[in-house]
Amino acid sequence: MQCRIEHAVGRQEFESKLGFLSSQVIQHRVRDLRVSPVTSGFRAFTHKRFGCRWVQSNGSTHTKESNVSISNTKVERLRNWLKKLNHDDCNLKLERCPQGGSGSGYGAFAGPGGVGNGSTIVKVPRKALMTEETARLCQDVGPLVKKSDLTPWQAMCLHLLYERARGETSFWYPYIAVLPKELELIGIHPMLWSQKMRREWLEGSPMLDVTERRLAICREDYEAMLLAGAGRLTPRGNEGEPISITETAVQWAATMLLSRSFSLNLQTQKLRPGSFAEDTIALVPWADMLNHSSSAGRESCLVYDQKSGVATLQAHRTYSEGEQVFDSYGPSCSPSRLLLDYGFVDEENTNHSVDLPASVLGPVNSKANELLLEAMGLPLDGAIFSLTSAGVDESVMAWTRVAVATRQELYDAGWKEGIRERAAGYPSAATVMFRFSTPINRDNESEVLRRLLSTCEFLLQKYPTTYEQDMDMLARPGLTLPWGRKQALRALISEKLALRDSQQTFKRILTKLRSGASLDSLYR
Repeated sequence: MQCRIEHAVGRQEFESKLGFLSSQVIQHRVRDLRVSPVTSGFRAFTHKRFGCRWVQSNGSTHTKESNVSISNTKVERLRNWLKKLNHDDCNLKLERCPQGGSGSGYGAFAGPGGVGNGSTIVKVPRKALMTEETARLCQDVGPLVKKSDLTPWQAMCLHLLYERARGETSFWYPYIAVLPKELELIGIHPMLWSQKMRREWLEGSPMLDVTERRLAICREDYEAMLLAGAGRLTPRGNEGEPISITETAVQWAATMLLSRSFSLNLQTQKLRPGSFAEDTIALVPWADMLNHSSSAGRESCLVYDQKSGVATLQAHRTYSEGEQVFDSYGPSCSPSRLLLDYGFVDEENTNHSVDLPASVLGPVNSKANELLLEAMGLPLDGAIFSLTSAGVDESVMAWTRVAVATRQELYDAGWKEGIRERAAGYPSAATVMFRFSTPINRDNESEVLRRLLSTCEFLLQKYPTTYEQDMDMLARPGLTLPWGRKQALRALISEKLALRDSQQTFKRILTKLRSGASLDSLYR
């Protein structure tokens, strides 16, 4: 009995990990534009911050001093608007970041007396939030969302574009006025890089494929909005001037959601036993002004408190007066994820990883393997995994063992082709998958390690430059790189470090296996 209990606990923990991976698969139009691929260990953190802050001044024709004046006026208007909604600034003030710092926009700085470790640094009332609910409740946007069955993401994009078009008549005008415009983000965020920038700066990297997919999704969203009749909307307060729905505008809206929105549980009704609350996309004014620090943990991720009706987060350390205060966009955000979602890479980040489609590991062995992986929601053409400097975790190892297993090995684990988990008396797909969480035999493990090693070698060869060449370019004296190019280099260096270190790890373990080491001792 003791053995069965230990086995059940182990399976539960493993199935939990598999669930995190399964939740990250590319599910057609429930897509990777809105759901970040898994990171090391498969991301389990549900209140993941999506965004960064690029709060730049508007009006490129003004002088630098004039730009600062205009921007300060906008921030003061935002602060006054939020104050009327009972917002608490928690002794923070918004100021322009130092040149060359964490961004060319704004950041939050500690006021008189500083900020203590663990103290609340953000308290934004729900009434200030832009959410899927406010999109549905909008008199003009709501009917289109309902009639055309627009997705929550499409609804939020349209909601943001509509309120922007309303100008000063919009309830959220003080917030939307501080958001950067399309032209300000060219060369800053990958979604608004030119095609030439994308292809030159991300050549050889999986990040290029992700960005192109996201842009294709924006095109689909743009078409869906036009079909819904969004192009004929006339914003209230702007007589006779229809909303401008262009593909570039939709890309801007998507960039704002990617780089600024939060995923929050805003559920207010009591849930029935066994049911779970779903997170919703939310734009949270003021909270999205804080910049990211990779040293901040989960305590510095925004959460919504149902009792108080306020979105809050805590300081991860003590800050002196005048010091910039940071939050976390997710404790495990890698440099490549930061670049793709937020448009920057912080120099202190050491979460080196590369997100890859499972298809890079090669074809599955047979239809039986394919059925098992599909039953787990992890098909070859849909699952995404992360490869870090430490290699991959046990869930990815299990997936690969299943992919390369022979029919007999699947049969021995309890998987019967065509029967699957529905037939009584046969183990579930998760139970079978769990049996591959440790090496099953030497031949299978050898093939798994060979594929992982080959994948690292193949991907490293795709880059036009080496890790050393990238490092040399970053450190070259007198060379001034565009902002986007510099951030891309940092992300590329991180990917190459992850691949290079993993390559050495897999090579070492494979050599150990071929030298006669027991399966039990391989990963010790």
